[in-house]
Amino acid sequence: MGRERRHRVLGTTALALASVVVTLLLLEGVARLARRFEGGGKEAGETDRYHEYDPLLGWRKKPGAEVVYRRREYQVEVKINRLGHRDPERSRQPVPGTYRILALGDSFLEGYTVPLPKTATQVLERSLRDQGCPAEVLNGGTAAYSTDQELLAYQWQGVDLGARVVLLFFYYNDVLFNDRQEYFGAYKPAFELHRDGLCLHRFPVRERRQPPQPPEAAAERRRSASALLEWVQDRMWHGAPRTYNAIARLGLWEPMPPVSPRLELFVFARRRVEEIEGGWQKTEALLDLLEREVQAQGARLAVVYVPSRMEVQERSWELTKTLYRLEEGQWDRGQVMRRLGAAGARSGFPVLDLTPALRRGKPNSFCCFASVGFQRRPDGLNPTCGLGSFRRGRHSCGDCSTRSRSLELRQ
Repeated sequence: MGRERRHRVLGTTALALASVVVTLLLLEGVARLARRFEGGGKEAGETDRYHEYDPLLGWRKKPGAEVVYRRREYQVEVKINRLGHRDPERSRQPVPGTYRILALGDSFLEGYTVPLPKTATQVLERSLRDQGCPAEVLNGGTAAYSTDQELLAYQWQGVDLGARVVLLFFYYNDVLFNDRQEYFGAYKPAFELHRDGLCLHRFPVRERRQPPQPPEAAAERRRSASALLEWVQDRMWHGAPRTYNAIARLGLWEPMPPVSPRLELFVFARRRVEEIEGGWQKTEALLDLLEREVQAQGARLAVVYVPSRMEVQERSWELTKTLYRLEEGQWDRGQVMRRLGAAGARSGFPVLDLTPALRRGKPNSFCCFASVGFQRRPDGLNPTCGLGSFRRGRHSCGDCSTRSRSLELRQ
């Protein structure tokens, strides 16, 4: 009986091990097949196929251009209309009876990672129309733009589009790049800040050396011979960095390498960084000027703060701290939004922070802002078809009949 029992145990164990091996081999085969057919990355350079040189803005989208992004995570078709927007075809002036909103921003707004109906402007437009408001929300987002280019784009084209509300989408790296003359190899306009206001001193912008492409991740893992192991690594790297490093200590793979944080990340540092402070001074001046430019057109400006993933997700924040060796007490994730809100209070434009709603898992909170946030009576707003027109009051910034500090162009 003892021998028979041992044989049964050995047989069961062997069968279990064989099942595990077969399952792992099948999963490895699936992972290899998926890796074989995955798309490329940023090296594909799709933006260069629908962007063109612009002497004022540095680059802009080509009217009528089409491109398909084929990436590892998505495949999306991008079409540019005759106004130079990733949008349905629009007339230059709004159709009578239509409430027009113009949105300005970078790639978050352009939305090249999602189909057109899922972009922020299209979602907002549908939401307003569902409430009975015949609104148009124009997508003026362009990949890699910062606030200075968005201001110039509004002056160059936006003022002629008849928008009653202008929404500026703001991301934390705008602070640094508002004080830079290049974006990773692409030349861009640059302002100087003088006592009497902003001055555009680089015009025309030099033609770019290469397409404007953000850098790849700060640290890249060495590709594994096993596609399945690489898949597990990827999930742990982004989802459980501490567990990733704990397993690395067992010798299964290399630990995350120490990486110095890029300068743009120091907008979250509690200590004063002079280059960041210079960027903030220009940013606040740009926003103040845009507010006055928009008011001069009889419209109103609102700024929408787009938080980074690390500002929303605790896991992403843990990954960031682990990767860059950040000490908790020296960094403040809410710092950018607070300073942006203070700038809005001084200049008279409201700032919407999407962070709390995104933390609660409510990505459509922006639509709620559009239909409710503009209508709050204590803020001096009139409800007009979901997006209220501002009355002079707490949000007023004085006499807008003249542009007292208009831009000068210097060769």
